[in-house]
Amino acid sequence: MYVCVYPELMRLILVFLGMVVVCVSQGILRQALRLPVRSSLRSRGGLSRRMDTKSKALSGGASGGKCDIVMDPFCLRQFEEGGKSSTPIDYDVKKFEAKINELYEAGGKKLIDGYATFCKHIFVPNFTPAVSVALKITPENEHLVKSGYKSRKANELAVLSRWFPREVVAKNIKEAKYLDIILYSREQIIKERKAMNEGVGSETAPWGIISVKPSDVDYETPMQPITMMRNALGREEGGSGVSLDKEKYEESVKYWSEHAIIS
Repeated sequence: MYVCVYPELMRLILVFLGMVVVCVSQGILRQALRLPVRSSLRSRGGLSRRMDTKSKALSGGASGGKCDIVMDPFCLRQFEEGGKSSTPIDYDVKKFEAKINELYEAGGKKLIDGYATFCKHIFVPNFTPAVSVALKITPENEHLVKSGYKSRKANELAVLSRWFPREVVAKNIKEAKYLDIILYSREQIIKERKAMNEGVGSETAPWGIISVKPSDVDYETPMQPITMMRNALGREEGGSGVSLDKEKYEESVKYWSEHAIIS
């Protein structure tokens, strides 16, 4: 009887040991598989959180926000070192934009009407080294006035201009007291870009800075006669499409007969 029972007992022991080995092996395997997965999930979760934080930072974050006024590409020529602009502004573009928005908000977001409904002005104290844009013509300096054909952009018509060379009148010019910030509405900027076959971009701020005019007075001085004519030519030629106002034109002629820009 013992002989018969012993082999049966041995089989049961072997089966039991086999089951133990299988269970242990499966447990180890599960642990081996589970840990990397959990680690991977934690890693992906951390990456996701970092990407979300970066995304918020790029879009202004919780405390960020869109400004009402942004620098239009057309105005950037004034901030380029050695650029073609006759009124260079030696100041960081982003800091300039931020300062104008700060002053605009501090002044209750007040805008002054310009020559058309889409044009507005903000007059602020000059916080840059910019000098006055024009100089009065006198018998002593009239021989220094130069003239020639100039265009503001490559795709615009060159027009007859006159100016005082900056280097020859340097001793007669001084820092301007004010900055006349000239704004165009987003709608007008888009119309002009389309007319000139330029991209409209993705900017949505309601106002764009299209020019900065250093001045000694806190009100608008007459636009140059040739600028009025360019505007009347239409958007396809780099103007705004606003018709010529004879009274305003004659006012402009009177002022610019006695002044010339410094370039």
